[in-house]
Amino acid sequence: MSTSQPNAIAPTITSVKGANGVEIANGAKTTETSVTLAGNAQPAQQVEVFDNNLAKGKVAVDPTGNWTFSLTSLSVGLHSVTAKAAGGEVSQPRTFIVVPNK
Repeated sequence: MSTSQPNAIAPTITSVKGANGVEIANGAKTTETSVTLAGNAQPAQQVEVFDNNLAKGKVAVDPTGNWTFSLTSLSVGLHSVTAKAAGGEVSQPRTFIVVPNK
């Protein structure tokens, strides 16, 4: 017997924006060390956010299926962020590379 919901949907990450509000494209380089993730998931659930497979925290999904989460103090290097639903479904990764601010 499966414990997952039959209508469960994997969360998505729809945007990654720097502190300046500008979208960071998937795979792009940025000097931003703080970003805000936005996405969609099953309404009224929680998603857990991961950066390079390390759990960074959980966020509630609003009744319309939207969520946002801030990542701060990001180190220089590659970041691959994912969102995981309570039922275990995982989003496609969004990647970006933090480079030194010269």
